[in-house]
Amino acid sequence: MAVMEGRFYPSGKRKIFDQIRAIDRSGRYPVPEIIPGQIFGAVLPHAGHVYSGYQTAPFFQLLKKTDYYPETFVIVHPNHSGQGLPLAVSDADFWSNSIGAVPMDREFANLLKLPFSVQAHAREHSAEVIIPFLQYYLADHAFSILPVCMMDQSYESAVRIAGGIHKAVKHTGRKIMVIASCDFSHFLTPEEGQSLDQLVLDKIFGRNPEEVERVVIKNRVSVCGYGPIMTLMVYAAMQHPDYKVRILARGHSGEVSPSTEVVDYISMIIYQ
Repeated sequence: MAVMEGRFYPSGKRKIFDQIRAIDRSGRYPVPEIIPGQIFGAVLPHAGHVYSGYQTAPFFQLLKKTDYYPETFVIVHPNHSGQGLPLAVSDADFWSNSIGAVPMDREFANLLKLPFSVQAHAREHSAEVIIPFLQYYLADHAFSILPVCMMDQSYESAVRIAGGIHKAVKHTGRKIMVIASCDFSHFLTPEEGQSLDQLVLDKIFGRNPEEVERVVIKNRVSVCGYGPIMTLMVYAAMQHPDYKVRILARGHSGEVSPSTEVVDYISMIIYQ
């Protein structure tokens, strides 16, 4: 199932963990001094580990610092291939890579009332690249995952998925966390990308998911996972209308490979 292993991140458990360990120890972004009462989820990038791993690590460092470990990570992510259904849950029983096998939460998946699709997940990297971080940082904790693929990233679809997650949590009592997989502006100068990204961030901090969609479409912002972000926002509002948003790390690919055209990576935590 790990079709991006050896491409977006190294091949082999030792090499994968060595790279994540180096990122973890780099200290590029300090772990924020916050103690959340409840973490509803996070926005995490999904590029190659050498590029966006530095923005991903602070979230997991915060989980370890606060000793906050969910039973299931619902990874809501975009569809880059254009294959499969508009909304689709993975139908696998396990996610396997060279690190090991991670179980899928089939009970929770069935309760979402979303269709299953092999094609939507078969060649998609935006959930896969996050999983090795889960395996590294939660090596001593049992957990399952549930990838939900959004080709249709409309606000209506975000509400549908968030509502399904909310109902499934109430039915199962499961301790879950929503991961919104998203890279921000693509192939612009750092200044252009930062300016456009800020339009979206302002709506996220304003807790207005409908406006996230509007500003992305109106300004043609190349945020590839705005649907997952809206899903997380809607779900968080169902749990606590006055949820908080905190940026953990903000950077771009040009910090690793200097270029005038970069991809922006921003990680955030949404919490009470």
